[in-house]
Amino acid sequence: MPSGKGSKLLRYIEHRLRISLIDNRTIVGTFLAFDKHLNLVLVDAEEFRTLSKNRASILEERVEKRSLGLIILRGENVVSMAVEGPPPPSGGNKRGVGGGVGVG
Repeated sequence: MPSGKGSKLLRYIEHRLRISLIDNRTIVGTFLAFDKHLNLVLVDAEEFRTLSKNRASILEERVEKRSLGLIILRGENVVSMAVEGPPPPSGGNKRGVGGGVGVG
């Protein structure tokens, strides 16, 4: 197996990842694919933004959550990646439908 960033990322395919971006957003999603530029493809992705307000020496922070679905993250914007959870158990058929002609 070749050594490098690509081979290390392959072990995290289908894992749930937390990605920090350069604009202080955090994306959590299931890791599907990447390319030589380290662009990432995530499914079931959610974006988290921390918004802060400073009113009369009282700092208020709140986190906004937004569902994104299937996304591509440009590798240039990624600051860090952390594993949130393992891949789902491989229980055979992922679609939940029985096998038939042309399926399987």
